[in-house]
Amino acid sequence: MKEKKTDIISVYEEDHVRSVTGPTIRPGGFALTDRAMAFCGFPERSRVLDAGCGCGATVRHLQRRWGLTATGVDLSQRLLADRLQDGPLELIRGDAGRLPIGTDTMDGLTCECALSIMPDPKAVLQEYHRVLKPKGYLILTDIYLRAESPRLCGSLPINACFSGAVTRDERTRQIEAAGFSILLWEDHTKLLKELAARFVFELGSLKKFWEHILPCDCSGKTGDLIRQGKPGYSLLIAQKTQDTSS
Repeated sequence: MKEKKTDIISVYEEDHVRSVTGPTIRPGGFALTDRAMAFCGFPERSRVLDAGCGCGATVRHLQRRWGLTATGVDLSQRLLADRLQDGPLELIRGDAGRLPIGTDTMDGLTCECALSIMPDPKAVLQEYHRVLKPKGYLILTDIYLRAESPRLCGSLPINACFSGAVTRDERTRQIEAAGFSILLWEDHTKLLKELAARFVFELGSLKKFWEHILPCDCSGKTGDLIRQGKPGYSLLIAQKTQDTSS
């Protein structure tokens, strides 16, 4: 019988997840990263921060594929300890709500399948606004809810991008309130479905996936709560256009 787990489970740290997703730990791998980089058109050596960088896969990709000066920040000691070893990476342990980064220093900031993990996304968005230069780009890929549903945050025994997912309209309001102008929003739910199919292929069903990482007495509830919100996946690009500090 599986030992009952009592703590909140960080899905991104689970071996069962990373064995399927690889080091990017999100739907689509680098597909949306590259879509965003092409849209923003950063000059070579532009400074880009990856908030929620995990083991540094995006930081390395931004360096090698796009010639950018990339830095990563993550709170997970385990993921940072598993950092990619094939080349130098600037990865810093830090809280997204109190980034160890100077004000108006970044040309761009990526947050890939991570904002909805944050307990206070409004405060995090204000911090992202602080570190970006005027007209700097904010790039978000994340789960969103396609159906009105009670907020999942606090209802699930997991720390994952499903936990704090909100509707497109709610996230848009949060981003604009933080001083950003939205330039692009695209639905990429197909990538989420493809990742779910990979988990099914690996483990037999999504139910078995949840049973692998959650206590057996709550795995069914978790799946039911997530299905109620009809989760989708999106790419959003916004630009810092307003000083909210005054």
